[in-house]
Amino acid sequence: MSKFYIFFFSFYIEMVVYLASPIASTKSKESWSSSDFKLFRNEKITSALKEIGFEVYLPQVNQKRNGKETWEEQKKVMINSDFLILVLSDTRGAYIEAGFAKALGKKVYVLEVEETRGYSDWLNAVCDYIAKDINDLIRFLKENFK
Repeated sequence: MSKFYIFFFSFYIEMVVYLASPIASTKSKESWSSSDFKLFRNEKITSALKEIGFEVYLPQVNQKRNGKETWEEQKKVMINSDFLILVLSDTRGAYIEAGFAKALGKKVYVLEVEETRGYSDWLNAVCDYIAKDINDLIRFLKENFK
């Protein structure tokens, strides 16, 4: 008589977070340029998310020269992401990404930052959580995903 052994392997799958965060400087309306402050802040947010076990897709790291190529890549990543974090800044590009994620049925969590302007109750209706700062966001994610 043969003995059969069944082994159960447990493994951890990292959740993928799409970090939609503007990088544009709003100092000039004449030309587009990135903001060093926003780029640095995005890196800090990414590090904080990685520290608690998330895999983070930060679009600014994966920018293509061609806007269409960039958008096509970003759509693929959003489709495969578990949720999206929208950094609520003073520019609007990231709102397109957040809208696309919502249309896919993804959760969208918002992070208020220094330049967050006032917003209407509409944002509360559309987004799944609004964090007042990075510590609030990390606490929320730990409570709900770890």
